[in-house]
Amino acid sequence: MKIKDYTILIVEDEFIATEYLSQILYSFDIDIIFKASNSEEALDIVKNNHIDLVFMDINIQGAIDGIRCASLLNNEYFLPIIFTTAYADTNTINEANEENIFGYLVKPFQASNVEATLNVAISNLKRLEKLTNLNSHTKDLNKSLDLANGYIYSLETKTLSLKNTPINLTKKELEVFDILCRNINNNISYAYIKELVWSDKDITDSTIRDVISRIKKKIPHIDIENISNYGYILKSNVS
Repeated sequence: MKIKDYTILIVEDEFIATEYLSQILYSFDIDIIFKASNSEEALDIVKNNHIDLVFMDINIQGAIDGIRCASLLNNEYFLPIIFTTAYADTNTINEANEENIFGYLVKPFQASNVEATLNVAISNLKRLEKLTNLNSHTKDLNKSLDLANGYIYSLETKTLSLKNTPINLTKKELEVFDILCRNINNNISYAYIKELVWSDKDITDSTIRDVISRIKKKIPHIDIENISNYGYILKSNVS
């Protein structure tokens, strides 16, 4: 889903700030933008409409401030929040971090900052959605995978062992191997691995190939097969 396809809610009690942020978002071709001037309106909008992401003023007027409103929203819905504020002390920021925060924007808004923050938030949201789907998929798997030849991988502890002897993998090796294990006997693309393991970096396919090569050297009897110009598949080879 592209930026223009997201439905945005702006929760802001300053009319000028709301309209300015709206114009910036419209410039990104975002068509559906809801606006609320207080927490009550925000809660009502979310209840009756599909919202993908919220820009929330920390200091909105009324009985419920922005942080508390975000908390109420997250008790009922999964909504990524980008907090906006003219100022914020350390205590306020720490309190806001308890919520489902995907970014901060400081007023007055700059189009470049809004775009950068929005792109990072959407990237993190996509990564989280993929991880959620991944975890949902593995619920149907056993807690431990028998990978044949004495190798056992624990999905709970993310540990690999050979006849009860742990196999030491680096952080990146383990992250890549965990993805393969949770999708055992399924083709996994380079793009999918990049998104989950290196979401904040621009890497090439050769980086993944290097990691896979190191894994295969450490566990040569596990069947990790390369799919030309696509990615990899981990085969169970257990009858």
